[in-house]
Amino acid sequence: MLRLTSLFLFSLFSFFDFVSAIGSPDVYPLLEFKSSADSADFLSSWSEATDPCSGSWVGVTCRNARVTRLVLQAMNLTGSIQALTRLDQLRLLSLQHNNLSTTSKPAALDLSGLKNMKLLYLSFNGFSGNFPAGISSLHRLRRLDLSHNRFSGHIPGEELSQLTHLVTLLLEENSFTGPLTNIPAALSDFNVSGNNLVGGIPKVVSFFPVESFLGNQNLCGNPLPVNCSRKPLGSDPLPLSLLGNEHRRPKLTRNLLLLIIVADVLALLMIMALFFFCCYRCAKRAEGPPKKQWQVSSNTGGNRERKRGGIEEEMVFFEGCEGFQRVEDLLRASAEMLGKGVVGTTYKAVMEGGKVVVVKRVRERRNGKEVWPTLREVGRLRHDNVIALRAFYSSKDEMLLVYDFLHSGSLHSLLHGNRGPGRTPLGWTTRLKLAAGAAQGLAFLHDSCQAKMAHGHLTSSNILVDRNWHACISDFGLHLLLPPSSASFSPSKAYKAPELVAGSNNHHSNKVPQKCDVYSFGVILLEMLTGKMPGDGEVDLVKWVRGTVREEWTSEVFDLELLREREMEEEMVGLLQVALLCLAPEPRDRPKMGIVHKMIEEIGARGSSGRRCGGLSSPATYLSSSGSSPVLSDDAAPNRNLF
Repeated sequence: MLRLTSLFLFSLFSFFDFVSAIGSPDVYPLLEFKSSADSADFLSSWSEATDPCSGSWVGVTCRNARVTRLVLQAMNLTGSIQALTRLDQLRLLSLQHNNLSTTSKPAALDLSGLKNMKLLYLSFNGFSGNFPAGISSLHRLRRLDLSHNRFSGHIPGEELSQLTHLVTLLLEENSFTGPLTNIPAALSDFNVSGNNLVGGIPKVVSFFPVESFLGNQNLCGNPLPVNCSRKPLGSDPLPLSLLGNEHRRPKLTRNLLLLIIVADVLALLMIMALFFFCCYRCAKRAEGPPKKQWQVSSNTGGNRERKRGGIEEEMVFFEGCEGFQRVEDLLRASAEMLGKGVVGTTYKAVMEGGKVVVVKRVRERRNGKEVWPTLREVGRLRHDNVIALRAFYSSKDEMLLVYDFLHSGSLHSLLHGNRGPGRTPLGWTTRLKLAAGAAQGLAFLHDSCQAKMAHGHLTSSNILVDRNWHACISDFGLHLLLPPSSASFSPSKAYKAPELVAGSNNHHSNKVPQKCDVYSFGVILLEMLTGKMPGDGEVDLVKWVRGTVREEWTSEVFDLELLREREMEEEMVGLLQVALLCLAPEPRDRPKMGIVHKMIEEIGARGSSGRRCGGLSSPATYLSSSGSSPVLSDDAAPNRNLF
């Protein structure tokens, strides 16, 4: 009797497990897809006897017993994906680098069933036919990648314009035809190269690099060098009457030829006269009274201060200055403008001996004697993650600051430059290394200056990278050179702490608290994690990330270039937590930069050692154990929904 009872209970539980498994509405679409697309049996873990949400089905992630993520990349899958469009709770579908295709019936892939889809990646497959139907039904769609397929027909701009959340549209290397119309205006990633598009490029996407449009012979307008006012290739041919006259060139008469010769001779004589006049003026100047030479008035601590004539000037050299000895050497050097910032214009200067330096010309500043102590203090600072001030020149009319030149450029250019075909993505390990180096450099600056100065206008553009991929802080303390309430000092609002934005109208001093630097660094961390430029368009990067995290879709904030490193997602989430701590609305709730650096170092150390079994420590827990316990508000405490 006992044996019969046990057998009955076992059968009953097995029946309930079977009913539970087959009762899920997602089982049948998945199994139907497997039977038609998985001829090589890569999806052997997909079994009728198990629940897709049990954790045993490869590539499947669930939430509330429904499939929400399906990632099956480079698995040699073939056939149609139409069965998967019945998974109405899918948020992420990635089928890149397979051999999937569009069946003949229907002629176009129909995606209307994926109403909750946010991230859709179908690149590097064999899909053909028209643009997928039902795309306008995917109201939550953020990223769409159909590149490297065989799609054809027109791009349905009117339907795409209804996707108000769309930020990525990648359609390169297909066979799309027709004009580009009604393209969404909020895109941050866009590529239609390698198609057969015609007509003008819409203004809303004309700011993307030229690589995003190459390979379309009949496309014109910015950023392509083809002017739309000209007839595009493939337009009406020239009349035969004109083609017959193309070799008829006007003959030069004898009088016309003589006139040309006389004009050339006169022009040559004028050039020679101008040349001899310039030589004469230079010789007369050389015969005049000799200039007063530079003289060393003091030499203490390795710095050389000089005065010239009766007008007070100063040229100070700091430790490690090489390649020049006088301000005239700087002015004679070949120079290339690198850009303009809040302080002045920056040049790349090549000295006669080949030494390359960066020279910043300050356009507006305080009196020289007021800023010399600040410059001397900055010039004495030496750290591997800080750009050294090598020399400065100050006179009544101008100020020049000389720094080392780093060939790898800025973090901003590495993150955002040339986003398109041919770009080498900035990998996760490199980004984490740069974040740690920048944090260490900023922590050194905060703790090493007697005046406890802040950077003042920290952005990704003044974090430079050397040949060994070390991040170096530049332009430290330069805001203190400007006059109080100077109109020149206007740091990018996207990086400014809330207290600076709120008090900008009543701000009569250039002194900036160090906790404002911490906030700016938090924005830079978001920039590194998302690949988005702060303040680009109407999207507020900080608000967007907080809102996405609050919706418990943290993985959606990460840069597309990082998706190939999904095994590092736990480290990315850890760095995201650090960023949100730095972005606490109240300054007192933000950690010090020394603590920020330690948290980032811990993320890298745990990741490299492979000890992920227990997960990464929560930054909030780390702060508490380090003796700092900031009050975390709902906006500032990211650890509730991140894991």
